[in-house]
Amino acid sequence: RAGDTFVDARVFHGTPLYQRSLAWDGNGHVADSGVGAHAGTFVGDTVAVGGGVNLASWWTSGRDVYSAELETLVRAHPWRDAPWFVEGTGGYQLANDQIPPGGTVWNFSFAFGGGVELPLAQNRALLTALDYHHLSNAKGRDNDRNPSQNELRLFVGFEWLF
Repeated sequence: RAGDTFVDARVFHGTPLYQRSLAWDGNGHVADSGVGAHAGTFVGDTVAVGGGVNLASWWTSGRDVYSAELETLVRAHPWRDAPWFVEGTGGYQLANDQIPPGGTVWNFSFAFGGGVELPLAQNRALLTALDYHHLSNAKGRDNDRNPSQNELRLFVGFEWLF
């Protein structure tokens, strides 16, 4: 698979995790839904690197909030002949209003998780995964303008291999 390229399109929904989860505080409590597209190249038989974009709508009680998130991607298939994968992303998000509420319009983000890639036809697959997603403006825990959000993001998508 070294040298192969993939493109995927996905839909997702994020459910907030309140307070501290794993090692990160999260004061935000806003669910989000959206679409994304990612592309990558396998730099080895089981590891791919790439990037993508997510467009989200945030379920706030007030004004409609929308965001765009650019991110890098690393995906690994620990067992070459199994459909399971793990992946991690890191990126930057810009919104039309403060996300989470009380924060800023810009945030850094990262995510990690795993999923399954189910073949549908030659060079096409169905993707489904669950990621831990964190966003924060990185101003620091002691800054009153640093609310962050942790969430579980479930996504489903289609992948094309070239």
